Amino acid sequence: MILSDHEIIEAIKKGEIVIIPFNPDNVGPCSVDLTLADEFVVFKEGLIFDPMDAKSIEGGISIIKTNGQPFILKPGQFVLARTYEKIAISKKYAATLEGRSSIARLGIVVHAAGLVNPGTGLLKPKPLVLEIFCQNSSPVKLYPGMRIVQIIFHRLSSEVKIGYDERKKSVFVENNLWFAHKF
Repeated sequence: MILSDHEIIEAIKKGEIVIIPFNPDNVGPCSVDLTLADEFVVFKEGLIFDPMDAKSIEGGISIIKTNGQPFILKPGQFVLARTYEKIAISKKYAATLEGRSSIARLGIVVHAAGLVNPGTGLLKPKPLVLEIFCQNSSPVKLYPGMRIVQIIFHRLSSEVKIGYDERKKSVFVENNLWFAHKF
């Protein structure tokens, strides 16, 4: 079941959902808008990236901090970004992320690997990593602080036994991928 606005607020009050910082104005009928941070991972053009070789990835990226200024996303460019807000959800919820329609209408596809697992952020609230691609034929400015995705919370039929952050194989626990270290 998807949580409604008042159920989201109640779960936040109970500490079952943590959003830091939390802006009540960003709560919609059944979601919360999350905003864009000011760091972007940019992939260098013309290189081969091998997902089985972390060094090929680490050597092919640049981390750009815009210090509050807009980032200009070029046509056909793919970057990683993250939410400004840090998130934690209890083991009785999962969440999904959806790009906002106002951003999609500019030809910007924002994806976040879709699922936020139960127990994410339990050990320490964390920003969510976003994959952003420009399908527009013109550059588009992305502003830190702009509402970029919406998070939708789902109540599970029962609480999971082991939350995402508690699993030994979870990316952010194992830290075996470059973005877990640097981003």
